[in-house]
Amino acid sequence: MSLAGVVGMRGSFAAVVIRRFVLFTFVWSSCLLGSLLAGSAWEHVSEHGLRQALAEHEAVLVAFILPNEPKSAALEPEWISAAAAAATAEGQGQQQHLISIDCVSSEAACRRFGVASTAPTQIQLFQQGHPVATYRGARRAEALLSFLARRSRPMVTNIHAPHELASFKTADEIVFVAFLDTDDSPFATLFSELAARYRDEFTFGLVVDGSLAEAEGILKTPTVVCYRSVDGETSTFTPALQDPDALDAWVKHASRLVLGDLTVWNRQRLLDRGWPMVYLFASTSTQRADLQSSLRRFAKSYYDSLTCVLVDPLEFPELVAQMGFEQPGVVFPAGAVHQLSKDRIYPYPQGRAFTSANVQQWGLDVYQGRVKPWTPPGVTTVYEDLAPTMVATRRVSIWSFPGVKVRVGGHGEL
Repeated sequence: MSLAGVVGMRGSFAAVVIRRFVLFTFVWSSCLLGSLLAGSAWEHVSEHGLRQALAEHEAVLVAFILPNEPKSAALEPEWISAAAAAATAEGQGQQQHLISIDCVSSEAACRRFGVASTAPTQIQLFQQGHPVATYRGARRAEALLSFLARRSRPMVTNIHAPHELASFKTADEIVFVAFLDTDDSPFATLFSELAARYRDEFTFGLVVDGSLAEAEGILKTPTVVCYRSVDGETSTFTPALQDPDALDAWVKHASRLVLGDLTVWNRQRLLDRGWPMVYLFASTSTQRADLQSSLRRFAKSYYDSLTCVLVDPLEFPELVAQMGFEQPGVVFPAGAVHQLSKDRIYPYPQGRAFTSANVQQWGLDVYQGRVKPWTPPGVTTVYEDLAPTMVATRRVSIWSFPGVKVRVGGHGEL
């Protein structure tokens, strides 16, 4: 039986409820403590204040809050930071505005805007007074501001000068720029359709100046370049045919960060890669930033053979359960590898520091069969195929494991 099947069999309903209560209590308490230490507090508006803001500002990001809900407590310091930065930017002429409303004390107002008082924390973008998008990205101040700025730009920005291109390449974490001969070609239409599909996540620009393309080393058009400022990486795509599927597939590949946040937007396409998922759970943005810094070298080394992501446990409670982190004694940060090909889960040892060297050594222990997959309490599973298999090549021997390559006599790759 697959692990997905046995997970559904474990424990009684009451036990599951208790474990989830403990998990959410721990995470919520940690987030609340962080908020208190930071001295921050929500400043919600009334329904009148909300309507006034929507009338006065072209674009407004609105958080519909349930004060006692854990996700609201976790969002609080990030939202306050983003709102302060937006207020400063607005004073400098930029159109960025964030407000929040309490859906308990203003239940009728939230209901009129389509948000139930029993729904989890929601973030919606309003433009010209109307809701146009629901935010489904990371609950980080920088990510919130990037989303607001992204949606305030044209769907595709026309770039005419070198200084415009230089600044545009770092305008967002992930930027796509198409270099074309003309802006009315079939590929320009294809690129616009792509931008419409992914405008909530990425920023898109268009260059039709041959001298700008040449300065960027672009020798053939059409060419699309992905600039990942957060990683410092660049990818280039020169289509042989006007193939929308090929372009879409490349965008999904090129936009994958070395070690980025797991979001509702990107989760399925990351799973679709089929490679082992390395989940790194942390209950605060500070913890996730620390993991990103300490494990960047590891994630970059195995970028092609593993999918490494940072996870907010409040955003994906079902994933917390699936990885076995509802068990007593689990403390965040925590990590696990999900071997998708056989549906096996290997939790990272609790208490071991998250360093590139430690994670790599643990990965080798998993590969060599010294670590058995996690099984739910009360379930007995026998694994008879944990040992690595040897595959011969012309130059070196390579032990093969889905998503794992260890070169004997060469450098190791997890």
